[in-house]
Amino acid sequence: MRLERVALFDTRSLGLFLLAIFIIASTSLLFEYTQYRELKTFDDAEVEAQVINHYIKTKNEKTYSVLKLRFQGKGVYTIASKDLKNLRGRTVGLRVWTKRLTFLDYLKGFYIHSVLLHVKPDLALYEKARRAIASQHHNVLMQELYGALFTAAPMRPELREKLSASGTSHLLAISGFHLGVLSLILLALFTAPYRFFQERYFPYRHRHRDLFMLSAVVMLGYLIFLGFIPSLLRAFAMMLIAYFLYDRGMKVISMQTLALTVLLLSALWPTLIFSMGFWLSVSGVFYIFLFLKYFSDLKKWQIALGIAVWVYLMMLPISLYLFETFSLYHPLSILWSLLFLPFYVASLLLHVMGFGGLFDGVMLNAFQTLEGKDSSVLLSVLLLHVSVSVLAIFFKRALLFSFLIALTIAVVAVYQVT
Repeated sequence: MRLERVALFDTRSLGLFLLAIFIIASTSLLFEYTQYRELKTFDDAEVEAQVINHYIKTKNEKTYSVLKLRFQGKGVYTIASKDLKNLRGRTVGLRVWTKRLTFLDYLKGFYIHSVLLHVKPDLALYEKARRAIASQHHNVLMQELYGALFTAAPMRPELREKLSASGTSHLLAISGFHLGVLSLILLALFTAPYRFFQERYFPYRHRHRDLFMLSAVVMLGYLIFLGFIPSLLRAFAMMLIAYFLYDRGMKVISMQTLALTVLLLSALWPTLIFSMGFWLSVSGVFYIFLFLKYFSDLKKWQIALGIAVWVYLMMLPISLYLFETFSLYHPLSILWSLLFLPFYVASLLLHVMGFGGLFDGVMLNAFQTLEGKDSSVLLSVLLLHVSVSVLAIFFKRALLFSFLIALTIAVVAVYQVT
């Protein structure tokens, strides 16, 4: 007899959970506002920030450096002299002017006028790792591609456009898929040594629980190493919540689990509400769960193939609205998604062994043929698609309607680029 897993909330526990979310969110916003007021105490302030990216930009016949900073957990932009040495990965001291800074801008991430005061010589650990990866590649595009894949390093516009045209941007944005692959690798590495010691010294321990906790600790270190990027933070939190529920016999793959994760993370870190990466990550999981809600009885290989095709089509309206780029190679991202697991594992092992550039020739040849064309989706069409998708949680007919909208958009996009 198969036991049914317990639902996550009843009416009383749901009310208590929402009350807890309100208290957490209020506390988080109060903390953020306190930091904001401290920054605004005077019209200017001296702060320290880490340089995430440094690039040259020309606008209105003026050339200057653009610095993307991580300051108090937020993305901040400022400009400096074009002759400034590349500061990516370094900690800098700045005098900033905050008179016009609003609390909403502070939460969203903002541009700020500044003067550079000093630069600390030490590189951040993630930047050292990025440079070690880059040293195995001679081509700049390959350096940035693998830097993004393993260290979430920013990419130049040329590479972003090619990835958007190929429909593979989501494979480079570190999120739940990468976390899942790394977790499997860690479990494979930890299982044999753990079994050896368990059988001799602590046979009473719960093997799966301990292995999960070991993997989770390493994943937490990776999350800290990358600076709590939103998509990976969502994936890590959801992994912890999912295991907590599974360990207690509750439903894991459900919209309630996703909603719990989103509400809890948004309450703890209100800035996530304004993160596109966070919401793209949430959207991808939403469509996976929506597929499993109605088609979980299929065979495993059918589920794997179905999810790849389904998520591609259902995310396409969002992708075209945000990036406005499409090519005839774009639908092949379904195939690349299925092949990404062996590619990611092989690439990781090759970089560890010092042969990370092995695939560069093949990938560069593929990139040379990529050329995206303009193709976009109206906001009204996107909102219709998303609204019907939400209704599909409750009504299967809405699922079909949402699929037809996405399929129509895909056909139109192909027509536009041919």
